[in-house]
Amino acid sequence: MIKGVTLFSGIGRKLFCWFLLLSIFPIIVVAILTYRYGQETIKNELLNEEAFIAEGIKNHILTILDAGEYSSQFFASDEFIRRHLEILNHNPDNPRVTKKFNDYMVYKTNLNKDFYETFVLNTSGIVVASSNENSIGKDECNVDYFIFGKKMPYVKDIYIDRNTGEYSMAFASPILKKRGGKFLGVLVIRYNATKLNEITTGKKLLLKDEAGTFLRRGKTSEAYIVNKNYLMVTESRFKSNAILTQLVNSKPVISALSNGDAFVGVYKNYRGVNVIGAARYLKRMEWVLLVETDESEAYSPIYKFKYRAITMVGICIIGVIFVSLFVSRGIINPILMLVKGMKRVAAGDLNFRVKSNLKDELGELTDSFNKMTYYLQDSNEKLLSLKEALEERKEYLESILKFANELIFMLDAQGDFTFINHKIKEWGYEEDELIGQHLVSILFNKQQKQVNQILHDGSRRRIEVEALDKQNNIRNVLLSTSPIKNKEGQLMSILGVASDITELRSLEQKLVQSDRLASIGQLVAGIAHEINNPIGVIYLYSTESLKLFERITNVFKESSIRPILDDIQRLNDVLSSLQYGVHVNKEIFGKELSSVIDNLRKNSKKLAETYSVISRNRSHLHEYLEGSAKESIRCKELIGGLLDFSRQKEPAMNWSNVNNLIDNVLNIIEKQYRNEKINVVRSFDPHIPDNMMDSRQIEQVIINIANNAVFAMKESLKDTVSEKTQKKGVLTVGTHFHADKESIEIFIKDTGMGINKHYLGKIFDPFFTARKDGKGTGLGLSISYGIVKMHDGSIEVESTIGRGTTFRIFLPVKGKKPKVAFID
Repeated sequence: MIKGVTLFSGIGRKLFCWFLLLSIFPIIVVAILTYRYGQETIKNELLNEEAFIAEGIKNHILTILDAGEYSSQFFASDEFIRRHLEILNHNPDNPRVTKKFNDYMVYKTNLNKDFYETFVLNTSGIVVASSNENSIGKDECNVDYFIFGKKMPYVKDIYIDRNTGEYSMAFASPILKKRGGKFLGVLVIRYNATKLNEITTGKKLLLKDEAGTFLRRGKTSEAYIVNKNYLMVTESRFKSNAILTQLVNSKPVISALSNGDAFVGVYKNYRGVNVIGAARYLKRMEWVLLVETDESEAYSPIYKFKYRAITMVGICIIGVIFVSLFVSRGIINPILMLVKGMKRVAAGDLNFRVKSNLKDELGELTDSFNKMTYYLQDSNEKLLSLKEALEERKEYLESILKFANELIFMLDAQGDFTFINHKIKEWGYEEDELIGQHLVSILFNKQQKQVNQILHDGSRRRIEVEALDKQNNIRNVLLSTSPIKNKEGQLMSILGVASDITELRSLEQKLVQSDRLASIGQLVAGIAHEINNPIGVIYLYSTESLKLFERITNVFKESSIRPILDDIQRLNDVLSSLQYGVHVNKEIFGKELSSVIDNLRKNSKKLAETYSVISRNRSHLHEYLEGSAKESIRCKELIGGLLDFSRQKEPAMNWSNVNNLIDNVLNIIEKQYRNEKINVVRSFDPHIPDNMMDSRQIEQVIINIANNAVFAMKESLKDTVSEKTQKKGVLTVGTHFHADKESIEIFIKDTGMGINKHYLGKIFDPFFTARKDGKGTGLGLSISYGIVKMHDGSIEVESTIGRGTTFRIFLPVKGKKPKVAFID
């Protein structure tokens, strides 16, 4: 025995009360066992009764099916029907035979009050005779009682007749010729399906009078039939219009249709109510017959016994309670005070204290409770102050995240998003859409190297990456990340700030482009000024060299002929002296002749050598001088282009329509492009307004870009030529009016090979060209860029390798064209 505890102490009183409660336990156990025994006995009796009823109804239904099937076979073997059907098969338009046949069908139908209609189908499935004249002539070739009734007797499941709306069954039998068994047609009896309701639910009018019927026992008993489609084919006691509409997929129906087994037991019926029932499977029709009684009604006798037992047990419990209250009052009161104190403390009243003078265990428990309350009060005050500080900190941090102008996010140690602020909506994403996805998933070209630096470097990082928004647009993003580690130095998460610098980078590129072009323009102007004069001198010297060459050639020719003429003159003088008889010294004459001959030989030799040298070098000298002249002209043209680029003329503004301007340009160059296997497509916006522009300069821009596009498509077509067919390039030139931005867009789109990403920033630089044939100067796009800038416009380029390039020119709309007033 525990020290200080007696039979009538606090613990003793509790033990005494427990003994009293345990005395009630056997009473309750006996009552429960008795109730269970009675319940099982009634359940077994009910199951046997339901099975007996189900078997009786099943036999009754089979009797009706046998009778109907027999009637159809009997009618089909009727010689009158055979003979008249055979006549109608040969002569279907015989009215006398038809009327006689129909009257006979009426007679046959009246033999049984449950026959709705009797009719005969010929070999084609056409109704040729019927007790209902409205059915004659109908085509029933696709109905199952004709399809299956041609071969053997057939019973059609319950259906709604499409003509009368009646619930019917059909018994069909083939009509065969008595001799030879030739198929003549099918006889069909349409049977009143509501007859089955009298078997399952009883006759409605005589229900109260037929006290002996077992189908309406009690308030919840019912019997019904379910077909193979799990649909009720007889009336329900509890639901109206249940035939062929009420779905029944209870346990016995599924078991019977799946395995063909009979079922007896407790289950939930089609109303969701627990019932005691029996099921029988009618194999011929694939029907399931169910007979059920609600479990609540079936167990009503045992429920009455249960209520009496509960009443007796309740009386005993009440008596025990009074005794226990009296005995345990001294124990319950302190406990109630403690419970009251706990509720007060739980409600937040930490100033409450329980007063007690007890010296037993309950007294010690009360003292401990009071001490616990004191400590809780002290801790609660500290927690409240800490909570206020945390809430203020939380509100401060939430306001920072809410009003931050940058994208702030958190990553776990694996690089998956755990938090993203509302700034992500500007990228097209929702705040929780990227939670759980890896950082790589939104980076362009899966920049794993940069992500590894963020995750594994362990220090603060500031890197620039290319990210994709939800529309797959590339954004230049500056990532600033800071690792968050625990006390052991392990990486817990990563705090990141993403700054969208796409517009900044675009602006930087435009500024660099503008500065670059301005610097190059100044440089070109200086170079052109310094080079133009020497090139002019070279051109002058080249042309003068050609003239001098001709002059020297003539001088050589003259200098070579003069000595010879002198010698000829001397020789003529000698001959004249001889002719006129002048005495001439022979010695002198011989010397003179020898001298002339020697001079002629020397002059002839020199003349031959001079002419030979001149002949050999004259063509080369002419070629060199002519080439110098041509190159001088080319240099002069190039320098002229540089001068045009460096000091582009101010546009001569006048009112023009971009659509008409482009159409005129294309009309001129379209034929040339077609010869290059390039199709030109126009796509003009009819709402383009007239605008102030320099028409010739804009034409130059369009021609420059279109020529580049055609060259790109020609290069692309060289790589795509097949053996049998050759693709054609498509050049699309069009316009679009942006009313909201008050600007006109001119787009030139090709299907060429595209521009490499690394070249997109250089295409407007002077002298930059991707042509490998040496024909490009690299100034076309630079001049076009300058012209558009002078029109206060802009040029944008979109290009995809292998698909083509699109140039977009945006020109601002400057005012409205004044209307011309005509005065009569």
